[in-house]
Amino acid sequence: MVADKPPGMLVHPADAHGTGTLVNVLLQSNRWLAEMEHSYFPGVIHRLRESDRGLVLVAKTDEVAQTLREQHQAGELTFSYRVQLPASIATHKQAPVTVLDHKVYDDGFTVMDIDTPIGDTDRLREEWLGSGVNGAHFVLYQMTVPDRIQPRVIATARRIPLPDIELYTAPPCSVCNGTKDFLRYHGFGYFDHSLTDPDNVETMRQLRGKERGIPVIQWEGKTLVGFDRQQLKSRLQLL
Repeated sequence: MVADKPPGMLVHPADAHGTGTLVNVLLQSNRWLAEMEHSYFPGVIHRLRESDRGLVLVAKTDEVAQTLREQHQAGELTFSYRVQLPASIATHKQAPVTVLDHKVYDDGFTVMDIDTPIGDTDRLREEWLGSGVNGAHFVLYQMTVPDRIQPRVIATARRIPLPDIELYTAPPCSVCNGTKDFLRYHGFGYFDHSLTDPDNVETMRQLRGKERGIPVIQWEGKTLVGFDRQQLKSRLQLL
């Protein structure tokens, strides 16, 4: 079983009285998880930090839990993340991480698309970024799990090249802020052009033509006016 953990939620409780975690939610909708009679983290194969978002693999039987944990420990699972971090953070090249794409956005804000056999984001931070490093946010959007015939790919999005998204926004605009939150939630960056700058206003008007509304989103020669969630999901290949 795979769950999509939102940011701000723990994967499992720290003791028998813990509530509000992903495991608590899963137990409400599933009669049984592996090891639930004697574990605070029943069936959990790997852990995302509370602030991170994405796929969490959870086993429903003890046998499956043992197999998946052995595969994880042996480095046989592949975890694909989009990682948002300040450009000032240096990565450790000796860590088992393959950077497949890398783009720098506004103010040095960086997004990396990586593959790694590490499914625990606290451990990944320690090995790849170093201890005590803050400011990084991980979105686990795809996992590849060994199977008898061929590897099984589980995903909330397809891998695409990191996009050059240009946003034209106004500071008090709630729809603009919602667009930014949507992109960050899925691990994407953007270039923000504030409409407090008259030059940006003129460019924005030329892009949107006779249409009205903000934000104006320019990406690969196509202009979107307003926050159209379905169009963005389609273009970003979110599943």
